[in-house]
Amino acid sequence: MSEAAEPRPVVALGTKTVRDALAARGLVLRSHEPGTALATVADLIRETADNVDELQQTLLQRADMAISQLQSVTQGRDRYRLGSTDGLLQSLGSEIDALVARRGEGIQLLRLLTNSYADLNGSPKPPPGPSRLPAPRRGAR
Repeated sequence: MSEAAEPRPVVALGTKTVRDALAARGLVLRSHEPGTALATVADLIRETADNVDELQQTLLQRADMAISQLQSVTQGRDRYRLGSTDGLLQSLGSEIDALVARRGEGIQLLRLLTNSYADLNGSPKPPPGPSRLPAPRRGAR
């Protein structure tokens, strides 16, 4: 039996998020007459997607660095640093946490912007997903 190959990381996560969100509403991002609301939102989408793509690339690089450092531990090749109080990953763990948070904020902004773009285009709403409302409580009134 052969092992399944690990999925490749999504490098252009912002671009993919935009493409998938708009495709779900039957749209693609295109150019519009300058000065219009559609042009402004499209420009914001492109800028935000580029930012998320850059964050994702930086995050993947830092994650690879952390993986490499941690693999040295699992293989017994790590070195104890006398006098070091930074920990094994030093500031890398905090940097990864911050990048993940910033990427998440960027993805949320992209979803908001792509919904606005689709609404401005008059695109039909996507089919509703599972309800996120809590189940009604039963009890005395």
